[in-house]
Amino acid sequence: MRTINKGAEPRELIQWKADNVTTPGNLVYGGGGFPGEAVRKSLLLEQLHLCAYTMKHLKTIGECNKEDLDTRASCHVEHILPQARNVAGEDIDYQNMVACHPPSGSKIACMYGAKAKGSFDPSMGAFVSPLSPNAEHHFKFDNEGGIKGLTENGKATIRVLKLDDSALVNDRASVIKGILYPKGLPISAAMARRMANQVMQADGDQCLHPFCTAVASAALAFADRSERRANRLRKKGNQ
Repeated sequence: MRTINKGAEPRELIQWKADNVTTPGNLVYGGGGFPGEAVRKSLLLEQLHLCAYTMKHLKTIGECNKEDLDTRASCHVEHILPQARNVAGEDIDYQNMVACHPPSGSKIACMYGAKAKGSFDPSMGAFVSPLSPNAEHHFKFDNEGGIKGLTENGKATIRVLKLDDSALVNDRASVIKGILYPKGLPISAAMARRMANQVMQADGDQCLHPFCTAVASAALAFADRSERRANRLRKKGNQ
């Protein structure tokens, strides 16, 4: 998880609310004329195309199949405070919305992230919101894609979102190993440190690297180990 800096709500959502001010029954998520496409586009841009909970890559329009004409093929809108609370206005509050995997209406089997969270209410229990400052500081990742909670809230969040699900762990491991061991050979400590910085920068398509904070965490730990090993060998050679 990484901290998401929320921007202003899209103008289409502001206009929709204004247009329905005299018909409050319409002012519910998915209500008549709700600007879902504009909301998803805005969320994807501010999240740099990463799932708010899992950091999986969320497709850009250019990556979707030609028959997929909108962002429903990329993500679904998740409410951090769940709609099950039935609090008026909360379901159309842009500050309560994030983009998550899997895509809307997808038949993809997914046992983690937003699907695992379901109707869990963060206000009723320990949980790290992706909107909280320094959200990434609650977690640590290893070369094998494993995740560890560094705080009680971090540990609770791993349980709620099932961030240690084997499928998700394997996905993270594949990305991490692909960077640290390209063609099966380890990169240098200096390169690992460069990669730890590089994956935290958006590319030309305004996308962050999948699992960026996990990759950065694992790369820095890899660099530390490599440097310690090199120092031991150097000292041994000088004896």
